[in-house]
Amino acid sequence: MMSVDSAGSAQRTVRRLITYLLLFALVVIAAVGVIGLLERLLVAGTALATADVAGLARSLAFALIGGPLAALLWWLVWRRLGDDTERASVGWGLYLTGMYVLSLVLAASNLLSSLATLVGGRSAQWRPSLATGLVWAAVWVWHRWMSRHPRRRPLDLVEVPTVLGTYIGLVMGVSGAVGALSTLLDAALRGAAAAATVGKPWWVSALQSLVWAAGGGLLWWWHWKHDGGRLLRTGLAGIALIAVGVLGAGALTLGGAGVVLFVLLRLAFDRIESMELLLEPLAPAVAAAAIGSLVWVYHRGLARGRSEALRQGSRLVTSGVALVAAASAIGVIVNAALATAA
Repeated sequence: MMSVDSAGSAQRTVRRLITYLLLFALVVIAAVGVIGLLERLLVAGTALATADVAGLARSLAFALIGGPLAALLWWLVWRRLGDDTERASVGWGLYLTGMYVLSLVLAASNLLSSLATLVGGRSAQWRPSLATGLVWAAVWVWHRWMSRHPRRRPLDLVEVPTVLGTYIGLVMGVSGAVGALSTLLDAALRGAAAAATVGKPWWVSALQSLVWAAGGGLLWWWHWKHDGGRLLRTGLAGIALIAVGVLGAGALTLGGAGVVLFVLLRLAFDRIESMELLLEPLAPAVAAAAIGSLVWVYHRGLARGRSEALRQGSRLVTSGVALVAAASAIGVIVNAALATAA
């Protein structure tokens, strides 16, 4: 039979999980309601109910009901966190990690999207993204403050927001940098007219990608340098370094280099299509190979300075990526040879 202490501990664990799940849901509901109201304010000014009265009623209900309930439940939770037992619970760490990452991704993506839309000259389409980004940025600041509070921050999963924030910023920054460099190379190789998309000049697309590159780079620097992510030696930090910095960057580099070689071989031996079509995939491939190689070299150097397990993991992951690429290429060659023979 289960002892009284074990039963009480299980009940407390279930109670905490339910409380934090409910708090998570209420914060999301309140944020959605405030976003709806702020979006209407930015788009329609003081005339909030010009259209879609049902949407306005929903936003008001979410904000005026979900907001006070979330504040009340948070106050009750915050009072209990003076006890180290509550701070050490997995539920508190999971709640802060989940809300931190969710609010960070939504705030960064929407604010950068709003700024990129402004750069593109679309005067009205930036407002919804700005409203969403501002609200989630406020939620992120609030949860960042809680995660660093000296007496109530969680005792478990402390480093997870820093690690995840680092590599979220890295992925955003690399994507933006690849897009910007690809647009520049495409304009140089195929001409400005060919590089333009949907009537938009090539330099506008380049500036929009630079916005994402700068925003992602700022997020990466904030978590990697300012928050001390580079100093973490936990298992999660090592896994993230290998998975994103070595595996992801290595696959990006190798994929881009493979496409570059493919285009060069087609230019040398298979000029059936027009030159513009042949050169179309070259710029993105060169950009991917260039940016990916920089990221891969940096993180592989970091892995070499860590433990033997990380060094071995870096070598195994790099070898695995190369082996998969080589096996895929050999399969294509054999298939093409058999088709030619047939």
